[in-house]
Amino acid sequence: MISKRHALGRILAAIPFGAARTARIARRGNYLTVLCYHRILDLAPDFPFDEDLVSASPSQFEEEIRFIERRFRVINFRMLKERLAGDGKLPERSLIITFDDGYVDNYEQAFPILARHGLTAVMFVTAGFMGARKLFWWDRLAMIAKRARTRRIAIEDPIRLEIDLDAFPDAQSAARRLVHTAKTLPEDVKESLIRRLAADLGVEIDESRFATTMSWEQLREMSAAGIEIGAHSVSHPIFSNVDAGRLADEVSRSKEIIERELGSEVVAFGAPGRGRIPAEEKTRFERALRELVGSAGYSFSTMYQWGLVYERSFDPFAIRRVGIERYDTPPLFRAKLAFPELVPY
Repeated sequence: MISKRHALGRILAAIPFGAARTARIARRGNYLTVLCYHRILDLAPDFPFDEDLVSASPSQFEEEIRFIERRFRVINFRMLKERLAGDGKLPERSLIITFDDGYVDNYEQAFPILARHGLTAVMFVTAGFMGARKLFWWDRLAMIAKRARTRRIAIEDPIRLEIDLDAFPDAQSAARRLVHTAKTLPEDVKESLIRRLAADLGVEIDESRFATTMSWEQLREMSAAGIEIGAHSVSHPIFSNVDAGRLADEVSRSKEIIERELGSEVVAFGAPGRGRIPAEEKTRFERALRELVGSAGYSFSTMYQWGLVYERSFDPFAIRRVGIERYDTPPLFRAKLAFPELVPY
């Protein structure tokens, strides 16, 4: 059965891409498209981590790259900074490909494809995880849901939580529920909950067995080949759930670490996930974050909004992106790039 989202994608994809672009420019002016990817890999049946972080298979990604190179001029944030310092205008038909987190498949799968097509990209990496055998918190929760020996628990500490894993259609759905719950918690409570769930559900997580992130050597190789490396925090906490001191450290120290390791300036910051907070709190948090990003010496930052970046209202510290998912069929992918406001992430 075709979902409503995919049906809409087919309808929108039938509109010639060039005509859609021309109409948009006539109505709102020149614009920049920034894509957001995470992981590029083929999912194995026994994949132990969070499947929601897989944005495309290698073959799917290459097909998307072929579409992009025919219709866009691919740049990165360094190139954008140079252009803005010149005539102050966005390059026409410009697009930036970004990857969040720093997973090793970005090097093993995405980088060779980008190289074959002669394209650049921006890797927003979690500085404290590069070259280290650590698992991101959402991957630990996914592993707990997928490998649990006990199927149902009820706990009161560190939070009140009752969960029956067999009530979900699959283990990934259970993992998604745990991840959503974790996003509401202060950082120390979140980590305490993960440890409690692992213990009570009978899952031993030996992080030293897994090399899921890139090494500094791999990052240096990509940087030398024209891939831009940006910052994505030090440890990827839920950004709105940490105190002001921790937030400032995550922003500034990630830049310092990457610049020390790579020997080149980091100009862009990719804001990590924000928690589930009220609208008024979101406004306060985003204002504080952009001040920290600017004072740390970055030139650009992505924020928590999806869509296109328009020249007439350009804000370097509120870069919108278009999220790409492995569920995107070719028509839906084309529709997302042409009409992102109609096909949200």
